Amino acid sequence: MKLNKIKIFLASTGLLLGASCNDARDIVQDGIISDQNVWENVNDLQLGLNSVYGQYSFENQINFNGIFTDNIKRGTSSNGQGQGLYNFNLIPNTSEATSIYAGNYAGINYANRVLNGVETLEFEGAEQEQENNIEAQLLTLRAIFHFNLFQYYTEDYSDPNGLAIPIVDYVPEITATPERNTVSEVLAFINADLDRASELISSETVTGDYFYINANTINAVKAQVALIEANYQTAINLAEELVSKYPLSNTDEYTAMFRDEAQGEAIFSLARGQGDSQVAGLFYFNTVALDGDPYLEVSNGLYNELNSQDVRKEVIVGPESQYIGEDSENNILLINKYPGSVEPLINDIKLIRSSEMQLIIAEAKARLNDLAGAAQAIKELRDVRFGSTQPLPNYSNLNNALSEILKERRLEFAFEGKRYLDIKRIGKDINRGINRNSTDCASFSASCGLPRQDYRFTLPIPQLELNANSNITQNTGY
Repeated sequence: MKLNKIKIFLASTGLLLGASCNDARDIVQDGIISDQNVWENVNDLQLGLNSVYGQYSFENQINFNGIFTDNIKRGTSSNGQGQGLYNFNLIPNTSEATSIYAGNYAGINYANRVLNGVETLEFEGAEQEQENNIEAQLLTLRAIFHFNLFQYYTEDYSDPNGLAIPIVDYVPEITATPERNTVSEVLAFINADLDRASELISSETVTGDYFYINANTINAVKAQVALIEANYQTAINLAEELVSKYPLSNTDEYTAMFRDEAQGEAIFSLARGQGDSQVAGLFYFNTVALDGDPYLEVSNGLYNELNSQDVRKEVIVGPESQYIGEDSENNILLINKYPGSVEPLINDIKLIRSSEMQLIIAEAKARLNDLAGAAQAIKELRDVRFGSTQPLPNYSNLNNALSEILKERRLEFAFEGKRYLDIKRIGKDINRGINRNSTDCASFSASCGLPRQDYRFTLPIPQLELNANSNITQNTGY
């Protein structure tokens, strides 16, 4: 079957940079799948695109952000899962650092192979428009994968000449040993891919199909990048337009969204069906229940920040939780963010939501010294999460505003793969690192804090890449 042919072609690529499969003696065997015979028509390209979507694994980032920071404590059925990472053991051989690196570069490699197919085929009319849409989605995915890597493996986002990550806009030979590009080069590359995608994407692309990239998805990624680049007014303009198109979910819609019963405010989600990766399996052995053997739980520190009138509390904390008392070591606080849908441990991954755009507006306005505007943006989010009118915050200075925005992001994106990166980015400006509740860190016999100045707020280049690439430079401290 042609679908199998394309899957085999893509799966033949390696996970790390330069891991293409070459025969050292250039022997071409009968029936080998190559660029020349895998891409024959626009439907082949669509199947290739679908495989790139299917390859996108975000669960490893959810796992790392949860365990390494302050939202998790040891669960009742723990056999020590996450112990090393919770203890801030982060070295080039750490599996989480390796998997984030390998997973995103695998996605880049897959996208580049299908983009090669786009370059080899020419169409007319409706087929040309379909190919343009496919190319736009591939370019956006490639930009997202590079942006993910940029955020984790770049020491200083604001230093244009600092080292970031290798740009890979080609299918590398096994002998490829690229050095890391600079911050300015990587951001320019990401923006170029997004701008080209905006030119190619059809205005008639279905907005409601939030499992596929459309013009709004591209603008959402542009807003994320603009915030990193300190292009705050651009970030505000893009984010405000998206919030108007994807209104913040009310309490009922919010709950239904995380049960996979409604799109809600989701702008872009990763679809997960039967047989796909099990995101709740990051926290439970069997089912999302007390008798489902939870080995990681909601931290007391996070629980203490949740208001009982806030819908986020019931979405984050499972109904079978057993609360004994404040900071009690006997509290059983079950993680409910992924309650299961098609299978007990499977849920779609809400990669970009309108609430993120709202919080981008708040942060960008604060950084432009519009503290009142930032406060209003936070109030609007809280109004829908509480289902009632909430007081308008009063931010006396930028530090105060950013501290509250970081706190709000913790509540909004708990177990969604953002906490580490939020502390890395915002914490740098307010001198805020990881500060765990003492009961939580005691559950793992671990340190309760990591200052923001610590080198471990940038991931190490994995040892496997260092072994294969003599030209690449390791990050400071490793």
